[in-house]
Amino acid sequence: MISFFERDALYSLIKDLYSVVGIRISIFDDEFNVVTEYPPDAPRICALIRQTEQGKNACRMCDKAACLRAKKLMAPHVYQCHAGITEAITPIQVAGGVVGYSLFAHMLPEENVGQSVADICQKCAAYESDKDALLAAVSELKTHSGEKIMASIRLLDAIASYLWVKRLVKWDNEDLSVRIKQYIDENLDKPLTSAFLCRYFFISRTKLFNLAQRAFGTGIGAFIKSRRIEKATDLLLGGCTVSDAARAVGIPDYNYFCKLFKKTTGISPGTLKPKIK
Repeated sequence: MISFFERDALYSLIKDLYSVVGIRISIFDDEFNVVTEYPPDAPRICALIRQTEQGKNACRMCDKAACLRAKKLMAPHVYQCHAGITEAITPIQVAGGVVGYSLFAHMLPEENVGQSVADICQKCAAYESDKDALLAAVSELKTHSGEKIMASIRLLDAIASYLWVKRLVKWDNEDLSVRIKQYIDENLDKPLTSAFLCRYFFISRTKLFNLAQRAFGTGIGAFIKSRRIEKATDLLLGGCTVSDAARAVGIPDYNYFCKLFKKTTGISPGTLKPKIK
């Protein structure tokens, strides 16, 4: 499904939340992409980890795995990321589905903090060989008592529900599909591609594909072709020439247009006669 977030209002909310609990919070959408987070800059230990492709991939896979667990459990849970840092995540639920995830990140438990720091340094050695740099970066993480971490988890779950109540997050499938269809219909004369539509509507290829399948019953490329043929048919029946109709629907190649039209409709475009008024 496609989720929609009121980013500005959401950013203000998590900024206020951080001022109260002092724990970095991130919001992910239904496809595990970061929507917003505060503070906007990750701690230095994350920068050290992500300076390598191996580290970047490990972070992405870890976040995705945490989201999938939260979706399966349908409840908040605490875990250690691949680097050994304590985090907590909960699903954001709307109408029985999961539209995203909220995550408290980069926590260091006060209990046995020395051992925790040592474990993190050991796990991160693959990304940064300078032990002093690792130790200094890990030591910058804020420590929290186990009691505070558990209390924060309950708060995190409450915040996830609050997002729905205040309409900061919602399903946007129907609204978005209507806007995409309208845009396509109004711009059939232009070179429409899935890459362009993704950039224009700020969505991923996967989202566009899934939305087209649900809303239009076909891939986005096939949908655009069908709309072009439908409009061309109306133009031809209205007295437009084949060449003009082809250009009007964004297929200036006359031969290709005729071939596509016949393949789609079973007849040649030139055989269509204008309707008698």
